[in-house]
Amino acid sequence: MAKRHLGRLLGPISKHLTGVRAAARVVSRTRGLRLLLDSSLRPGTQLTPDVYPFAAYLARVLGCRRVVAAGSPAAKDLLALCRQFDIDGLVPAAELESYRRRYGFANWVEADFAAGRLSLPDEDELGDAVVVCAGVLEGLDDPAPFLRGLKRWAEVAPACILTDAGRSPEEFERLLRGEGLAPEFVGLTAGDDLAYEKHAALAVVTNTTPAAPRGVKAPHDFRVVAFMAAYNEEDIIVQSIRKWTEQGVRVHVLENWSTDSTHELAQGLGQELPVTVERFPREGPSRFFEWGAMLERFEALSREIEADWFVRRGADEVLTPPWPGMSYRDGLYLVDRAGFNCVDHTSIEFNPVDDGFEPGTDHEAYFRHFEFATAPAAFRLKKAWKKVSVPLRMAADGGHDLPFEGQRVYPFKFLLKHYPVRSQRHGERKVFRERKARWNPAERARGWHRHYDSVRDGHRFVREESGQLLFDEEGFNRTFLVERLSGVGVVR
Repeated sequence: MAKRHLGRLLGPISKHLTGVRAAARVVSRTRGLRLLLDSSLRPGTQLTPDVYPFAAYLARVLGCRRVVAAGSPAAKDLLALCRQFDIDGLVPAAELESYRRRYGFANWVEADFAAGRLSLPDEDELGDAVVVCAGVLEGLDDPAPFLRGLKRWAEVAPACILTDAGRSPEEFERLLRGEGLAPEFVGLTAGDDLAYEKHAALAVVTNTTPAAPRGVKAPHDFRVVAFMAAYNEEDIIVQSIRKWTEQGVRVHVLENWSTDSTHELAQGLGQELPVTVERFPREGPSRFFEWGAMLERFEALSREIEADWFVRRGADEVLTPPWPGMSYRDGLYLVDRAGFNCVDHTSIEFNPVDDGFEPGTDHEAYFRHFEFATAPAAFRLKKAWKKVSVPLRMAADGGHDLPFEGQRVYPFKFLLKHYPVRSQRHGERKVFRERKARWNPAERARGWHRHYDSVRDGHRFVREESGQLLFDEEGFNRTFLVERLSGVGVVR
């Protein structure tokens, strides 16, 4: 009975905490049974529900142990933080005693937001914190004093998250820049947990980027090599390879003995472009798709090849950095300069809405309808890494994770655009004959290759346009800013 009740209390944050065991850890760490009760028994709308989980994500990836919250966080907001981080809260004087009494696990101090009087935490502690300012600016007649006070924090804290439900993202950015705050990202987030409509502006200010992203260009000697696995991708292989070489990236294709013209087309590009093609396995076609062995080959290649960074991608994937108009190579250079050595990705999948795609044409331009990938593995897509001298263990997790000693993952995810099926005919051939029939039983026993288990004969690969999202880069980055940068909010 107690477990069921505790699980019900945690329902709204089940995507951030793990069931009853997580709830028990919350109670143990904070002695905050009141927090759990408040999150369930105090009815009302939760404002900007993705902001505190986003802050928790950034603090976790950045290795911070503290979150500084300015505003009036709700119990549900604090649940996203208290299990993992120390909390410093700045609240209005009228609310101070209530917060201290109800949530004594945190350090609550008085703040006068209108006057910009903010007690600056110790700089050493602030340098180990993510700052969240949610629901404050909307109540200020003149936000300038508060923003000037906050600017001191932004110069020390690795990341500051600010929201404003009263302004558009464009107005919000102008306001922040006018007060000397230079947001790295500005867009929208859900305004409440009723309909999750995107009507609150959100900005991220960081001190982790060494220069304005628009001004970053990788030097000529910054070498990036893309490892591309390919099997029967003749309809897109040429475009897929060119999308890398046009950015100054070398491509090494691990070609799995395709039965179509994939190998010949890739080899032909090697006559004019920085492309090499290796057939794998070397001895000839294998009965099963040996994904583990291919990953081990990628690990070996990353030791053998001289490069600054490597990226692993499928022929049906397009990868982009989170700054519009920037090449992937330039994005990796920015990440490198900021002191990170690994990049994670948010995945979106493009679905055909007709059978009109012409092989050899630009699949990225043709397919415009997408949905977020929601399988658990889609939230672990560390596909780019700096050349390191320590062993990689890419094959340990089917290639979704990339554990290595000394790993520092860049806090903002890049985007992976996936084009797995291009028509009804292509989907039937790929899934039933080229994938399911070739899965390695030993790898299946490890839990790999499960993504087509629900696809049966008669499946309709061509989707209806209704229910699909239409992609355009500017609108996507604006509307799905939190989802794109962190994956928070993808699953409700």
